Amino acid sequence: MKRLFLFACLLISVACNNKGGRKVSDTVENPAISKPTRPETVQPIFDMEIEEDRTDWQNPEIVLKAFGDLTNKTIADIGAGAGYFSFKLARQAGKVIALDIDPNALEYINEQKEIVGNWAENIETRLTPPDVPNLLLNEADAVLVVNTFSFIPQPENYFNRLREGMKPNGELLVVDFKKGKIPVGPSDDRKMEASEIRSILRRAGFRRISIDQKSLEYQYIIKAIN
Repeated sequence: MKRLFLFACLLISVACNNKGGRKVSDTVENPAISKPTRPETVQPIFDMEIEEDRTDWQNPEIVLKAFGDLTNKTIADIGAGAGYFSFKLARQAGKVIALDIDPNALEYINEQKEIVGNWAENIETRLTPPDVPNLLLNEADAVLVVNTFSFIPQPENYFNRLREGMKPNGELLVVDFKKGKIPVGPSDDRKMEASEIRSILRRAGFRRISIDQKSLEYQYIIKAIN
């Protein structure tokens, strides 16, 4: 469970304002940082035991079906971690942007891309520090945020800016843990009620916000339209 919680903590975004009307934000790069090595906390996404354990309760197929048709679309996976959903999205979408603050996690995704072959070449990794989403203007057709929302600082401001990186009528999917005594996820003080997230998204400008409390046993699915 500690491993899973660490995945949730791998938060995303970038700290730059939209300048010149071209980007929502610019990627921050530090040439002084040497090539990272994969830490012990980043587990292989194709380790069958870990994959099956998470899949038992995560039900990724249910999550992905909450999106519309992803064919030829660009999907941003915010808080991608070691790529659990990024690789699943890659089989359906035209392009997947895997966003995370941990260079080791993104390095691992790139290592796995080399192993699995050409079908995952549509995954692009982006290293971003917290604060603002690292997306170009109108770049994403859809955005997935799994086990990450409660770790985003100033979420109303963040998701207001995220809308700039999404195309008109783009889909946003937020998946996170229900409060209460459940065998997976962080403690209740690190969780948010679905109704609270809905209010934040509404204030940020999203519309047609729906909450699904039934499809997943331990999590809710919130869908919103830009």
